[in-house]
Amino acid sequence: MKALVLKDIGRIEYTDVKKPEPKDGEVLLKVRACGICSSDHSRIFRTGAYHFPLIPGHEIAGEIAELGRGVNPDLLGKRAAVFPLLPCRQCASCKEGHYALCEHYNYFGSRCDGGFAEYLAVPVFNINVFPDTVDYPPAAMCEPSAVALHALKRGGMKEGDSVAIVGTGTVGLLAAKIAKICGASNVIVVGRSKEKIKFASSEGADHVVNDMGWDPADAVKQLTYGKMADVVLECAGSSSAAQTAVTLAKRGGNVVFTGNPEDDMLFGKDVYWKILRNELNIRGTWNSSYSSADNNWHEILHFMADGKLKPETLITHRFGLKDCEEAFAVLNDPTAFSVKIMFTMGERDAK
Repeated sequence: MKALVLKDIGRIEYTDVKKPEPKDGEVLLKVRACGICSSDHSRIFRTGAYHFPLIPGHEIAGEIAELGRGVNPDLLGKRAAVFPLLPCRQCASCKEGHYALCEHYNYFGSRCDGGFAEYLAVPVFNINVFPDTVDYPPAAMCEPSAVALHALKRGGMKEGDSVAIVGTGTVGLLAAKIAKICGASNVIVVGRSKEKIKFASSEGADHVVNDMGWDPADAVKQLTYGKMADVVLECAGSSSAAQTAVTLAKRGGNVVFTGNPEDDMLFGKDVYWKILRNELNIRGTWNSSYSSADNNWHEILHFMADGKLKPETLITHRFGLKDCEEAFAVLNDPTAFSVKIMFTMGERDAK
């Protein structure tokens, strides 16, 4: 089969690799869509992977093409999105259903081969079937959508809350959409890119703030009539974004750090004082809930099936795997406007 193989930092090749075979309890997924995440960008071009060679990609959706032994035959031919975390299911966290806290997890596209390939063998545990009414590219965005929903839940968002989101990447923009679906009364998106700020205004945000021209704290104060935000999500992974997030929360409010950092995170003394004096609740998150009691993936797929959530509006570029050089050129071009870049394979291929 064809795949994109990362052989070293900055060296990823479209090449032939051995097609995987599903083991007991696994399915073979014919990958139809796989998104490029900001973590993929860092892994491919900056930090490197846990090991080389590696097939990246963890935002995955496809068609179940083959079944391993012991798998329900009714799954054959079904459409499915892939929960990319492979928990050990033995540690204390796993036994409580907190798989994102697994002590010995594996991960598609990061610690083991992922979805930038024509086929992927996936445990049935990680398969989330979705109806034919949902196309593969939006289903591949179930992963960042579930991350956004989980962050809002970690922030304790309630119906009627004001939500401020710092960052205009995929997770930030999805969080704006999902916050409105979940009943937020006022969603404020803060960013620096004029193009993405404008884009956010058409993607669910009630208000947008360009922090290069307006103090975000002053803006949020005005937009919330002095109250400030009940819930703040930091979705950029930078020191400046983290510090801004702290300044937007109401007294006793909730701040959730979600962005993947590429450098050290530093806080100024005045900002740190705000955490103390305003008794802010600071939480971190990096993944999503996937237990029987709380499954963000099932919720997101219901939103998609019901037509409430349409993440495909964030897909600005689609490419086939063979066009990876063009896809990564867009990703690496600071002058190019892009939100979600998606590899699509098979039906409704690259546009």
